[in-house]
Amino acid sequence: MQKHIKAFKRDGYTVFEGLFDRQTIALWKTIFDDQVTRQPAIERERQPEVGDQVVLDNLVEREPKAMLPAVTHPVILDFLERVMGPFVQMESLRMNRTDSVSKRDAEVAATNWHRDGWAMFVGQTNDYLPPMACNVLTYLQDMTDEVGPLRVLPGSHRGALFVPKENLRASLPNERWVEVKAGDTAIIHSCILHSGSPNTSGRPRFFMSRFYTKCFLPTRDNHNGPNVQNIVAEAKQRKDRRLMRLFGVDDLAGSRSMATGGEPEEILWKRWIAEDRAVLSGSA
Repeated sequence: MQKHIKAFKRDGYTVFEGLFDRQTIALWKTIFDDQVTRQPAIERERQPEVGDQVVLDNLVEREPKAMLPAVTHPVILDFLERVMGPFVQMESLRMNRTDSVSKRDAEVAATNWHRDGWAMFVGQTNDYLPPMACNVLTYLQDMTDEVGPLRVLPGSHRGALFVPKENLRASLPNERWVEVKAGDTAIIHSCILHSGSPNTSGRPRFFMSRFYTKCFLPTRDNHNGPNVQNIVAEAKQRKDRRLMRLFGVDDLAGSRSMATGGEPEEILWKRWIAEDRAVLSGSA
């Protein structure tokens, strides 16, 4: 775990290999194919030069049995709590299918250099600051050059690095391609500059994005549906604070967020995480 935290603080991202197996990936693809016929997709501007996209959201509510493990994987949540504190909320879970385009039609190198939501304090310091949000990306096929890998600018979560408008779809000198395997999971700081790439593989590209924020921030996914509320109710019965927080229920967020004057945040975070685990285990 410590090597991932070190890489995340230095580069703005890290990759956990093999978190999800091929059987799980096949199930997610089946769910996508089913749900795309049942619900309207999120509308995205058509981009014929990089491949049209179909994006589905609110999937924990629609498929709780299959999708809850995707957002509660202990390795992911343990890492996020170490870098964000015990305030981790699932802001949204989305599955994305990007169609392939011909290499002739792929007129740009990058899809769009950007930072994610809640990219706070960019350009105000060169020091590392804990993220207000992280994007957790799991790929449903091997990400070769043709499939179109994630591009990142390592270290751009610190300092005042910005991409000029005319270069938002260009290859950049210091970029790094994150070529991962199916089931691997990249976790990126919301302040890091990153982009996708055109898909020229001849087949659709799939990935799952879980966007996690501090639990006192608004969400795009609707956590008020009956399936999610059943998850929250069961978590309350078990005194599972971490699971409750994932869906925005945390009566300790206010007091904990105001208790950071006497000790470094990371020391307090470790204590609070231990407290939550003790309550869950019944040993408190």
